[in-house]
Amino acid sequence: MAGTLCHCGFGEEYFVLEGNRGLCTVCGGEVVGRSIGVFETREPEPAQTRGTRVLVIDDQPFFRMRIRDILEQTQHRILEAGDGLEAVRALAAGLRAAEVDPSERVSLAILDLNMPGLIDGIQTLGVLKAMDEELPVLILTASPPTPELLKKLGQLKAKKYLNKSSKNLEELLLRNLEGI
Repeated sequence: MAGTLCHCGFGEEYFVLEGNRGLCTVCGGEVVGRSIGVFETREPEPAQTRGTRVLVIDDQPFFRMRIRDILEQTQHRILEAGDGLEAVRALAAGLRAAEVDPSERVSLAILDLNMPGLIDGIQTLGVLKAMDEELPVLILTASPPTPELLKKLGQLKAKKYLNKSSKNLEELLLRNLEGI
């Protein structure tokens, strides 16, 4: 399947065969020929009348739950990912679903930088921005900012950098969501 692509663009190297189709192991999209545009179709989730979809990416379930609780107060719909690959799959599914129903588009990602797995937070940020360069990504991490890190995040077009260890996490998060 050399030269094939999927929704995230990684299908050339990462795919599995399911019947007579190739499926990308990164985003779950159908691997197609040299043109992008044909993807696996799935039944969309029922439309909801709630707010925008936010993808929360953190390897610690406690922080995912805490962030979800904060954002659900403001009527956001939350998708959760425990690592970078889950995040890529969730964003790809959101992009496919948005082709049918634009309200299913992921409008914001909140990303922790320190995550175990095949891809870390910086790599996850790069892949998410490659898939959807307009997606605002808010970095919410306990890592202290260094000039090198901030430069790299700026190059990858992260929207904001916040400390998740803040005593007032709810206030900090809600205040920084305004205008995104």
